[in-house]
Amino acid sequence: MKTLLKLTTANIKMYFRDKSALFFTLFFPFIVIAIFGVLDFAKFSTSKIGIVYDESTKQYADGVKEALSNIGDQYKIEEGSLEDEKQALTDDDRLLVLEFTPNGEDRKVNVKAYLNKGNEQAAQATFLVVQKILADFELSILQVQPMFNIDSEVINVFELRNIDYMVPGVVAMSLMQGGLFGVIGTIVDYREKGILKRLFATPLSKSNFLISQILSRLVVSIIQVLILLVTSYVIFKIKIVGSLVLVAFLAILGSLTFLSLGFAISGIAKTSESARAIIMPVQMILMFTSGVYFSREVLPTWLYDITAYTPLTYLSDGLRDVMTRGYGLLDDTVKTATIGISVWLIIFIILAIRSFKWEKK
Repeated sequence: MKTLLKLTTANIKMYFRDKSALFFTLFFPFIVIAIFGVLDFAKFSTSKIGIVYDESTKQYADGVKEALSNIGDQYKIEEGSLEDEKQALTDDDRLLVLEFTPNGEDRKVNVKAYLNKGNEQAAQATFLVVQKILADFELSILQVQPMFNIDSEVINVFELRNIDYMVPGVVAMSLMQGGLFGVIGTIVDYREKGILKRLFATPLSKSNFLISQILSRLVVSIIQVLILLVTSYVIFKIKIVGSLVLVAFLAILGSLTFLSLGFAISGIAKTSESARAIIMPVQMILMFTSGVYFSREVLPTWLYDITAYTPLTYLSDGLRDVMTRGYGLLDDTVKTATIGISVWLIIFIILAIRSFKWEKK
């Protein structure tokens, strides 16, 4: 037991002396959080609407502009000639262009909408808003009282922001990177350089070596999660509405899963270069398809269905449901995430046992 404790402590010290490991497991995730925390992504969702009118239709165009401005900051109104606004639409700088022209025969006003084909769904939704505004404007001019009083209220139960949604995904990503890079960087290098062979010529047992590797990575993972959550709370005031104990449980389970994957890859890879060649594409695919940085809803249906079963999806979704929604272990989504991660853990352990080698062959 004393030998195991000393070996575990030594592994932790060596880990924190490894600058590249520290960067990928601590600094890189925090840089990502800082970027999402500092940038105002609401500005990126602003939709530009072009309006074209002349003096005879100015009052109607002004009414639409005022109504759109009252809705919020999501609409930015641009004015210009029809040629300029259509060119801006072609350049993907407008979501929608409205052209107001007089109809001299019956004193009506023609309103023609030009929609951005590249973002047609959002353009159609915005045009429905414009149609509602025009209908209300017409009732006002005709002095007709509407039959229904319609009201709406937007409810955000936990008052969550983008940064609150994103932090759990980055925590899951950092656990994946710690599990993969930490284990592979040690095991493959040691085996490649013959260090493992020399170690086992000493009284050190293989079980003590492996257990110390696992324990040291788990300790580092817990420290890693604590640092990310504390700094995110202090700097960006993130909200954690769920159980921290359950967050820790999922973090440990996720860390064990990716450690097992790391051991499996360590057994397959013959050199540290080949190990990194395996890790990088696996890591990149999981990072961008598992809901770490953005919702998986943007993925094609076939890819959305497949990525629902990846270990990083289970981990990020589970952490997010606990941290942002306050779900418990018995809630369906957290239960599903826990079972999913556990199944992957068993699969990776089996792969690691079958593939792991102590000596270079």
